[in-house]
Amino acid sequence: MVYEANRRVETSVRTFAILEHLGDGGQTGVSELATELDMNKGIVHNHLSTLRELGYVQKINENYQLTPKLLAVGFQARSNAPLYQFATNICSDFANQLDVSVVLVQQSTTECTIIDTHNIPESSDLTVGTTMPSGSSLVGLVVRVASPHEIETNAETGQYDIEQIRSEIEMDGYSSGPITAELPTKCVAIPIVDDDGECHGSVGVLLPNSHQEERLQRITDETVTLRERIENRFNSGWTGERSFTTEKHTWVG
Repeated sequence: MVYEANRRVETSVRTFAILEHLGDGGQTGVSELATELDMNKGIVHNHLSTLRELGYVQKINENYQLTPKLLAVGFQARSNAPLYQFATNICSDFANQLDVSVVLVQQSTTECTIIDTHNIPESSDLTVGTTMPSGSSLVGLVVRVASPHEIETNAETGQYDIEQIRSEIEMDGYSSGPITAELPTKCVAIPIVDDDGECHGSVGVLLPNSHQEERLQRITDETVTLRERIENRFNSGWTGERSFTTEKHTWVG
């Protein structure tokens, strides 16, 4: 279910629309922003002036662009996320031990955002901060079907069969297929669910281009074990004080 504010503050909506547009388009002028966002030029200028005073945008000639100050906000939000705290070092070790690429994804309303990556090629579009509609990504859809109150994606699932994904999660604990509708790389996706039934996000393990069925099956099996290990941290009250090196690496053999 998509959350709706009791009293929607349109000023905040406009501010974040400007920030997101600058994030997508880079340097942009007031007139272009006003046209693209269907806002009055004076209102856009006032928002930009305030954001500039606060240090979140800078003016270059007649255009505006975001400053790195937003990075501090984003990285702090990531550091505070339980999913990141509990899963990142397990995913890192998993990726290194099995020589695979891994993405850690958190759900936000109708979208999902990559909050961490491991062994992802530099040329890949799967980078930290990448946001994608939940309905057009396997890592988003496994969260949708695993959530106690199924999330409305407001988007068609395209090539994905939502009932098949639901069945695979219920039967096997994972689903496999293209990681996104635009990126055909096959992955194994697992939702991360605690004992209270809350789904915190998902992990996508990208399968290598290999015809070695035994290797692919091992990666799939170990991905299920990876899910168990992360969920155990949620359910055991793990605080991060315990060194990860003291935990048994069940996928090393």
